[in-house]
Amino acid sequence: MNKNLIIITTDPNIKKQLKKILLVTDYNVYYFSDVRQALETIYNEIPDLVLIEAITNPFIEIGIINSLKADPIFVSMNVIAIVDCQFQTDDWKNFLVDDYIRINDLEADLLMRINLTFERIERVIATSPLTKLPGNLVIQREIQRRLDRGDIFALAYADLDNFKPFNDKYGFSRGDDVIKMLGRLILNLVRSDQPIGSFVGHIGGDDFVYIMSPDKIEATTQKIITTFEKLVQNFYDEADIRKGYIESVSRDGKKQIFPLMSVSVGITSNQFRYFSHFSEMAETASNIKSYAKKQKDRRYAIDRRKS
Repeated sequence: MNKNLIIITTDPNIKKQLKKILLVTDYNVYYFSDVRQALETIYNEIPDLVLIEAITNPFIEIGIINSLKADPIFVSMNVIAIVDCQFQTDDWKNFLVDDYIRINDLEADLLMRINLTFERIERVIATSPLTKLPGNLVIQREIQRRLDRGDIFALAYADLDNFKPFNDKYGFSRGDDVIKMLGRLILNLVRSDQPIGSFVGHIGGDDFVYIMSPDKIEATTQKIITTFEKLVQNFYDEADIRKGYIESVSRDGKKQIFPLMSVSVGITSNQFRYFSHFSEMAETASNIKSYAKKQKDRRYAIDRRKS
């Protein structure tokens, strides 16, 4: 899908120059000389990038963009400002833009700046902001890449048991700290047990995946589960640790007793089963994890079925 660029400039010469530069790209480019018309389009459909000329009426243009970027809806919208040659880097603090380019550098640098901006967006989207681990997009690509190559590997799907009651009682901030701790724990143990060829990703919330060699993943999973049970006690009040449970509200709004948090893990592998698509493998691991949650003797389960 082609990316949408909105360009705002009142200078016909700059517009002509930009048209020439962008002619070689496949971007959908929309030019506006009226800022209000541009804003109407932006509000209707957030573009991939706004390129605004801040030379003719710099204070007006900067004020409008600052107001726009102050809105939480548009905080992630990327904006590049075209500034004059006298622009000082100290003026940067007055801009709520993501990048700027001087007018005399347009020919040489504009396309590079735009491409770098889009690459930065993709890296941000692909990473969990909470744990800084690879997110859903990267996870999907990584599983599919290994399947396409014919690699033999095991995929584990992990999440927390009784996380919601903990979150309800102690608040989102402490809940986020638990998720960050779990992410670090999984990453450290997986990388320690298999430094080369392993992978850890954060799907979102309290859901994580990790990839290892089929002969290593069970032992690492046992370490993750037992180590988490020790570390998570640091996040509870001492009285709840002594009791071994917390009192919180269930999904139907009733007060209920909940055990301390634990980790459940479902593991599958393409060692004996064939998967052609990442979604098949991820769904299987998720289903095995659901089975693991029902077990009383251990918190993980391995899919040993053969095709």
